[in-house]
Formats: sequence, structure tokens, C-alpha cells
Amino acid sequence: MNTILTENDLKKIFDLYYKSILMYANRFLSSRTECEDLIQDIFINIWEKKRIFQDEISLKTYLYKTTRNKCYNIIKHEKIKQKYASNALEILEDDNLFLKQVLEEETAIQLYQIIEILPKRKKEIITLSLKGLKNNEIAEILDIKLQTVKTLKSQSYTILRARFKDIICYFLFFKKYSFLPR
Repeated sequence: MNTILTENDLKKIFDLYYKSILMYANRFLSSRTECEDLIQDIFINIWEKKRIFQDEISLKTYLYKTTRNKCYNIIKHEKIKQKYASNALEILEDDNLFLKQVLEEETAIQLYQIIEILPKRKKEIITLSLKGLKNNEIAEILDIKLQTVKTLKSQSYTILRARFKDIICYFLFFKKYSFLPR
């Protein structure tokens, strides 16, 4: 990756990271349009400055840090006084929290990619479960037996654990799913 990006390379990178960066920026800025503009500016800058990245990690770091810094500048410039903005400003200034958030975003994306390869019924059950529904609610929505939900959910968790090892337990059992879209 240590070469100047072609237009095709930039499109691939955009397609690969756009959703993730948009979700990250949207944590700090309430306007989706503003987030989309910000991300577009980042990619225009990459193209115009003919930026070179040594590897995928340096690319991801650049994308997330640039997104973070642009969000910070927008919030600071507008001097938003709402509680959400003041919390977001504190979050943007905390590097440890920044790294945690990047990890959460990347893990959420990986989780959804793995969920996509599950068989249809297991995917439906896990998706509903991650939205906070209880087993009996899932059974009612999908018109299946409660025991079927429990069995398929358990099998799905086994598949997910095999892919994620220890990290999936943290998100499925101890996290409040704040990173998941509702």
C-alpha cells in the first residue's frame, strides 16, 4: 500500500471505511449531512494531497484521527452548549476513550459481518437479541417456540465465540449495546 493511490484504490477504501467512519463521526455530530460532508472532505484531502499510507493500520489511524479532529473543530467552532456537545467535546479530548471507541466501532462492524454469514433464522434471532429483545419476545415475533430460540441463539453464540474468542463475551453480556444501531 506504500504507493500513491489510484482513483480505483480510493474508491475501494471509501467503500470499505465510509460506513464505519460515518458511525464514528455521528457519535459527536448530530447532523448526518454534516458527517457525510466531513468524510467527503477527508477523502478529497487524501486524493488532492496524494497521501501515501504504509499499511492498513496507518490508513485506519489517519481516517479515525482526522475524523476525530474535524469533529472536534466543528464542535469547538460552533460552541454548542447542549449537554450532548459538552460530553462529545470531553470524549474527543480523551485519547484513551478515543481508542476504546475505535475498538468498539471496529468490533461492531466485525460482529455484523459475522452475523451476516449465519443461517437466516440464527441471524434473525441474534439481530433481535442485540436490539434488546428477550427470548420470549423473539419467539413471538418469529412465530417459533421459545426452546427453538434458546437453542438457535446458543448455537449462534458458539459460532460467534469461535470467531471472536474472548472479546464477544464482553459485548454480548457486559456492554449495554450503546454502539449498536436501534
